[in-house]
Amino acid sequence: MKRVLYTGLTSPDKEFIHTPLIEIVEVEDDAPLIEALRQLQPDDILLFTSRFAVKYWHKTMEKMGVGWSNHRIVSIGETTTKRLRELGATNIEQTEKDDSYGVIDFFRSVDRSHSIVFPRSEIALPLIPDGLRAMGFTVKIVTAYRNVMPQSPQKVNLDEIDTIFFTSPSTIDNFILLYGSLPSHVEYRTRGVVTQNYLNEKLK
Repeated sequence: MKRVLYTGLTSPDKEFIHTPLIEIVEVEDDAPLIEALRQLQPDDILLFTSRFAVKYWHKTMEKMGVGWSNHRIVSIGETTTKRLRELGATNIEQTEKDDSYGVIDFFRSVDRSHSIVFPRSEIALPLIPDGLRAMGFTVKIVTAYRNVMPQSPQKVNLDEIDTIFFTSPSTIDNFILLYGSLPSHVEYRTRGVVTQNYLNEKLK
């Protein structure tokens, strides 16, 4: 059996060796989130690309005593959509492809008069906002949460690992920070084309 090292938050397989290389934490100052909610216009589109953005956006809504109203919501993936529904959102459209390119493809058929409000991690890649702005959209980015290296990440003996699974570019960066380099003897697996492209660059 191949020994798989899984670096994401929650391992999908109990047989994997699970050592998370990311941790999700609240922002220290939620004033930008509060301001983004206050400035939200009826025809703005809310874009969520992770369940954590949903979590902390909704937490700010509760703090302010406001609801989802009837804002159009665009969501990446079943997990994000499920969390939105659990927290009471209804006007949800899920992208056909579960990645950043899927978001850009989705908005090709959307009226450019809408502004897009995009709660996300402070270290998210610029692919989505850059792509949407290139199409003529106004994109308002707000940091909803922080993606950080765990304080005491667990190291393993990489000689005993056959496959390493990365779930995001930040897991790759944190792996290199922890181990110094990407080993050449293992097979790599990734979640999503963006993470794969990022890994390809790091392996050059």
